[in-house]
Amino acid sequence: MPGENVTTEKPKDLKVSVQQFASELAEKVASFVTDISELEVRTYTITEGQFAAVLDDPKKKNDKVISGDGVQLRAYTRIAFDSDAIVCLPVNESGQIDGAVWDMHQAAVNQALQNRATMLRTIGDAAASALDALKKSR
Repeated sequence: MPGENVTTEKPKDLKVSVQQFASELAEKVASFVTDISELEVRTYTITEGQFAAVLDDPKKKNDKVISGDGVQLRAYTRIAFDSDAIVCLPVNESGQIDGAVWDMHQAAVNQALQNRATMLRTIGDAAASALDALKKSR
């Protein structure tokens, strides 16, 4: 039917809505920038049979570091936004790099880097759209 998709919002209400959306987006972008400024990947091993005791503990649900019986941090990478990096490599008793753990850790780091790049593009696109909408509402 003609006119079905026509908005009934008044221009002033639309402007307020766009401004509110832009404000909320700015808050989320600020939080995101803080979170994304450093990327950390920790790779752990855990003794077989200990998963439930360590990972299902509701007190530890939001912890960034896992601890408990049988848990061992095996590799660590921290990459700052400017690409400065700290990497801790896993070695065995004879000082040789543990290739299996390192390969899994590198895969996790690469996935985290891809996710960060995707999130940056998404936030950038959303911010650009919000600015365009704000300009058009004036």
